[in-house]
Amino acid sequence: MKFRLLTLSALFIAPAAFAHPGHTHHNALVEGILHPLTGLDHLVMLFGLGILISCIAATKSAAQYSSSKLKLSLGAAALVSLAIGLLVGSVVGAVSGVELMIAASIFVVALGIWNAFTSRESITKFLVTASIGLVFFHGFAHGVEATGSLTGFGAGMLISAAAIIFAGERLSHFIAHSALANKWLSGGIAASGVALMIAS
Repeated sequence: MKFRLLTLSALFIAPAAFAHPGHTHHNALVEGILHPLTGLDHLVMLFGLGILISCIAATKSAAQYSSSKLKLSLGAAALVSLAIGLLVGSVVGAVSGVELMIAASIFVVALGIWNAFTSRESITKFLVTASIGLVFFHGFAHGVEATGSLTGFGAGMLISAAAIIFAGERLSHFIAHSALANKWLSGGIAASGVALMIAS
């Protein structure tokens, strides 16, 4: 188990710039699907958000809710935040400070995962809300970089983002909501944020 977690952390730590490489496809839907996968900052944050959503659904404070409904509602809220950011970014264009907010989102998600299995429920809830809110800036960056039909690009982006969040949720579920294991993942996500800031 520890080997798997260390391997995953090492993958997250691999340095990559915030800039996305150019795509060779001319289909807006394909471009949208590929876009979150070609920026490690977006990939790590959305993957971490999936882990955080799974952690929250497993806590005692969430016991009164249906786990699947809570995961679905939090995931849907993140996708709505992403879509709104996409629309705003496509209209407003490049704005300074967005990349800083994207970097901050990685650390907020990592802190949320780290804190999820503690007794500080109010802090955890705040970090979950903040993480979902910060997804807006990822959408904003996608909107600035959108190519072709915004509808097709947006649909592809949301499909890809949903798949990444789901993958993170499944990984956390796979490790049986172990507080120690999730803290290892939290450390990997935070370390990848540091690597991304150094590389950018």
